[in-house]
Amino acid sequence: MIIYSRRKTLQLLKGHKVIISELKKKIGAFQFYLILIVMIAATVYLGFFWGNAHYTQQQMTIATHETSIQNLKLENEKLTKNLNILGVELEVAKLTQQQHFVEIGKSIDVEKDLRTQLAFYQQVMAPELNEQGFLIEGFNLEPALSDHSFRFELVLMQQNKTKNTLKGNLNVTLIGSENGEAKQYTLDSMLSDQEQKSLTFSFKYFQVIAGEIRLPEGFQPEQVSVHADIFQFKRKKGQLTTVFDWVINPN
Repeated sequence: MIIYSRRKTLQLLKGHKVIISELKKKIGAFQFYLILIVMIAATVYLGFFWGNAHYTQQQMTIATHETSIQNLKLENEKLTKNLNILGVELEVAKLTQQQHFVEIGKSIDVEKDLRTQLAFYQQVMAPELNEQGFLIEGFNLEPALSDHSFRFELVLMQQNKTKNTLKGNLNVTLIGSENGEAKQYTLDSMLSDQEQKSLTFSFKYFQVIAGEIRLPEGFQPEQVSVHADIFQFKRKKGQLTTVFDWVINPN
C-alpha cells in the first residue's frame, strides 16, 4: 500500500510538471512566472487583508466585552452602594423601633404609677368610693447603700367619711427562712435607727412610716406581716393584720 501511494504521488508530480511545461510553452516563461508572482502576491495580500480584518473584528469584540464588563462593574458598585444604604436604613429602623418599644414600656409604667397614685388619693379624698375603715395600703422596699440593708415605707390611711385622728402601734414581722429552717424577726429589732425603737402612728388622712433595716446574715425574708392596734379617743377601735410579699423595688 505504501509503495502504491508513493507511485501515485510521483505520477501526480510528473503530471503537474507536464502541465507547467505546457503552460510555459503556450504563454511563455516570462508571462508564466509573472502570473505566478501575481497570484502569490494576491494570495499574500488576501491573507494579510483577511487577517487584519479578523484582528480588527476581534479588537472590536474585545472592546465591546470590556465596555460591557465596565458597565457591569459600575452597575454592581451602584447596587452594592444601594444595598449598603438599605442596610443602614434597616438598622436605623430597628433602632427606632426598639426606642419606640422602650418609650411605650416607659409610658405603660408611668400610666401604672399614675393609676396607683390616683387610686391612693381617691381613697384618701373620696372614701365613699371604697369600704370605710382603717387600711394598711402598702409596704414598699428598695435596697440601701449597705449590704443586706433596705429602706422601707409603710403606708397607712383612713377610709372613714368623717375623718377623726387615729392612733396606734404597729408590730411588723418578717417571715422567711435561715439556714434551711423557718425563721421570723420583728422589724423593730432590725432598725438601723436605734432611736426608732417602736413603730407608732397618728394621722387623720394618711401617714407614711419610713425607715431602714439591716437583715441578719443568712436570713431570706419571704413575707411581711403588719399588725396594727388602732385607737380613737383613747379607746381601742380595733385591730388589723395585713400580709405582704417581700418584693424589692429597684432604685
